[in-house]
Amino acid sequence: MHIPKPQKIQAKFITGMVLASLFLGVAFSLGFYLHMRNVLEEEVVDKAKLILTHVDSVQHYVRDVLRPTMYERLPTAFVIQAMSSSYISRKIMASVNSPQDGTIFRRVAMDARNPDYEANDHERELIQYFRENQQQNLWQGYRVINSEKYYLMVRPVRFEQGCMYCHGRPQDAPAELLQLYGDRGFGKRLGDVAGVDFVGISVHGSVGRVEQTILTTFAFFTLAVVLVFFSANLLFKVLVVNNLKRLNTVFRRNINDAEGSALLRQLEQGDEIEELVDGMEQMSEHLFEARGQLQNYAENLRLMVDERTDALTAEVEARRADVHLFVHLLEDMFKSRARAELWRLSLPQICKRFGAVRIAYVCTMGSHSSFVWPESEALPALPANFVEMLTGSICVAQDSRIFIPVESSTGNAEGLLILYWQSEAEAERHDLNVLQALGRQLGIAAENLTAVDSLFRQMNVLETIVEGISDPLVLMDAACTVLTVNQAARTLTSELTDSQRTDGNVLSVFFDRTAEQAFMEETISRGKPDQREISLPGGRSFALSLYPVFGQDESVSQVVVYLRETTMEKRMRIQVWQSERMATVGKLTAGLAHEINNPLGVILCYTNLLRQTITDPQQNADLEIIERHTRQAQRVLQDLLNFARPKSAGSGAADAVAVALSMTEVFSVQATKKEVRLSLDIPAQPLMVRLGVGEMEQVLSNLMINALDAVMAYSGEIHVQVAAAGEGLIQVVVADNGPGVADDDAPHIFDPFFSTKEIGAGTGLGLAVVYAMVTDAGGTVEVGRAPDLGGARFTVILPEAGKPSLES
Repeated sequence: MHIPKPQKIQAKFITGMVLASLFLGVAFSLGFYLHMRNVLEEEVVDKAKLILTHVDSVQHYVRDVLRPTMYERLPTAFVIQAMSSSYISRKIMASVNSPQDGTIFRRVAMDARNPDYEANDHERELIQYFRENQQQNLWQGYRVINSEKYYLMVRPVRFEQGCMYCHGRPQDAPAELLQLYGDRGFGKRLGDVAGVDFVGISVHGSVGRVEQTILTTFAFFTLAVVLVFFSANLLFKVLVVNNLKRLNTVFRRNINDAEGSALLRQLEQGDEIEELVDGMEQMSEHLFEARGQLQNYAENLRLMVDERTDALTAEVEARRADVHLFVHLLEDMFKSRARAELWRLSLPQICKRFGAVRIAYVCTMGSHSSFVWPESEALPALPANFVEMLTGSICVAQDSRIFIPVESSTGNAEGLLILYWQSEAEAERHDLNVLQALGRQLGIAAENLTAVDSLFRQMNVLETIVEGISDPLVLMDAACTVLTVNQAARTLTSELTDSQRTDGNVLSVFFDRTAEQAFMEETISRGKPDQREISLPGGRSFALSLYPVFGQDESVSQVVVYLRETTMEKRMRIQVWQSERMATVGKLTAGLAHEINNPLGVILCYTNLLRQTITDPQQNADLEIIERHTRQAQRVLQDLLNFARPKSAGSGAADAVAVALSMTEVFSVQATKKEVRLSLDIPAQPLMVRLGVGEMEQVLSNLMINALDAVMAYSGEIHVQVAAAGEGLIQVVVADNGPGVADDDAPHIFDPFFSTKEIGAGTGLGLAVVYAMVTDAGGTVEVGRAPDLGGARFTVILPEAGKPSLES
C-alpha cells in the first residue's frame, strides 16, 4: 500500500514556523532593547541624583557644622579650605571626574572667582536657561560632549543670604579672599543664578553593552529556534505519518465491498492532506448509503422492541409512582412533629397510590393507637394471627386485604398496615416486595421522627443553657470554626471590632490567624484546659479559658472557649492594694516626721542663739547654711505630714473650672519662662466637685509641676482639660508631650518616695498626696499615655458636689 508523503505539508509547516520565529525574535529583541534602554536610563538618573545628594551633604555639613566651628575657633580668620562650601565640595567631588567611569561633575559659574571654574559654552547655555526660567530648579537630558553621548542633570546655584558675605561687597568680605582672588566674584545680588551644579554620565559604554547583550541573546534565540525546528520536523514526521498509516489500515480492515475498495484506492493515490480530505468526503457518502440500508434492517426490529417497551413502560411508571410516594413520605416526615401527624399525612397518599378503597394502621406498641382513612371508616379488627405476621416480617394477602408489617431499622415491630381493595384480583396485582419495603420505610420514618423530636428537645435545652450564660461562650472545632455561640460572645465581638464582626469568634479578635490556630492546636494536643490572661491596649482585660471536648473515642476535636472580663476586678484589686499600702506608709511617715521634727526645731533654736553671740562673718555664713538646710528638711517633713495626715477631703466643694483657670494662670509664668505651651480646655459653666478648694489646688499644682518638669524647654506642650464625665462625675485631665511614664514605672507611680526625677529634684510624695486626696474624696486617678501629645496623661475622676462617690 502507498503511504501519503507529506513533503509539501511539511514545507508549509516549516515555513510557518520560520516566519513565526522570525516575528517573535524581532519582537523580543525590540522589547528587550527598549527594556534595557529604560533600565540604563534609570541607572544613570539614579547615579546623577546620588552625586547631587552627595554634594548637598557636603555643603550642608560645611554650612551647618564646619563653618560655625571654624568661626568659633578662629573668629577673625577665614580659612577657605575649611569654610567655603563651593571650594570644599569641588575638592571632594574631584574624584568623580573619572574618564574611565565616564562621569563628570562641575560646579561652575559665569564670571567665576576662580578662572578654573568658569562655565564653558554648554554650561553658559544652561545658566542662561535658568536665568530666563526662574521657576525651574532642574534640567536633565542627553548631550554630546567630546564626541560621546552623556546624560546630564543640571541644577541652578542661587545666591542665598549666607553667600553674600563672600560674594557681596568687597569691603564686607574676608581679607583672605581679596588676597587670593582680588576683586573677582563680588557685587552679586541675593537670589541671582550664580552658576550650576553640572553632572554628566556617559552612556556610550552602556549602550555598547546593551547592544552586545542583545546580539548575544539573539544568537541564543537563533540556536533555540534551530533546535525547535529540528524537534518539530521530527515530531511532524512521527505523529502525522504514523496517524496516516493507522487511518489507512483501519479503512482497509473495515471496507470490503467493490465501491469502498475503489474509494480506498483513490485515497491511496493522494499525497496531500487536501486530497485526503476529498477522499474522506466521498467515503462519508458511501457510509451514509450503508447507514440507510441498516435503517431498513432495524425497522423490523423496532416493532418487536415497541411491544417490549410498552410492558417496561408500565413497570417503570409503577416504579416511578413508588419513588414519588417514598419522596412524599420523606417530605411528610420532615413536616411532622409527632407520629400521629405522620400517619394522618401519609395514609391518604399510600391509599391513592395503590388504588385501595381503604387503609388503616394499628400500632402494636405501648400506645395501641389506630388510624384509618377515610376517617369516617370504622377501626379495623386485627386477625387472630397478627403476631405471626409481625414476627415473620413478610406481607400477607387475605382475600381483598394485604397486611404489611411496619418495622424499625433494627427489625422491631412498630405496627401493622392494612390495605383494602374491592376485589381479591385487584389485591393480587400488587408486588408484595414493594409493599414490604414500604412498611420498612414507614417504620424507619416513625423511628427517625422520634429521634429528631428528642434531638430538638435537647437542642432547645442546650441553647437555653448557653444563652443564659452572661459571659461569652463559644464552641469551636480544630480549624477555629465557630459551631455554637451565645449572644454575649456576639455582642463582645461587635463591640471590640466596631460592629465589623458579629460572628462571636473571640479568638480572632485577640489573636491573628497563625496564633489562633497554634493556640487551638496546643489545647487539643494537650487535652487539658488552658487558661490565660489577655490585656487590650485600651486597658480592658479578660480571663480566657479553653476546655477540650472529648469524643466517644477519647479524641479531642472541639474546644469550648469561655471568656470573662476582669477589668473592673483588677482595678478594684489595685485600688485596694494601693489604699492599704498608702495607709501603712502614711502611719510610718507620720511617726518618723514627728521624731525628726523635734531635733530640727532644737537645731534652729540654737542656731538663732548662736547668731546673737557671734560677730565673725564666716561663722554667720556657716550658721545660714545650717539654717537653710534645716528648714529644707522641715519642708520635706511637712510634705510627709501632709501625706500622712491629708486635709479632710470631700468635706468641701470647689469649682473645678475656676480652680483649673486659676492654677493655669499661676503656672503660666513658669511655662513662659521655659517657653512651654500651656493650654486649657474648660466649659463655660461651673463644675462643682466634692473636694475643697485648697485640696483641688494642691492636686492640680502637683500634676502641673510634674508636667513642667517632664517636658523639654522651647518645645514642650501641656494641656489641661476639665469636663463632665457623665453619671454625676467630673473629669480633670493633665497631659504633656514629655517622655511619658514607662510601663515598668506605672504600677509604682503613686507609691510614696517613688520618683523618676534626678536625685534632689523631688521627694516622691507629690503623686502620693494626689492619690490620697482623690481617693479620700471618693474619686479615682489613673495614668496613661496621651494619644494626641504622646506623653503622660493623668486623669482624675471626682464626684460632683452632692453626688455619691465612686466607691458607694
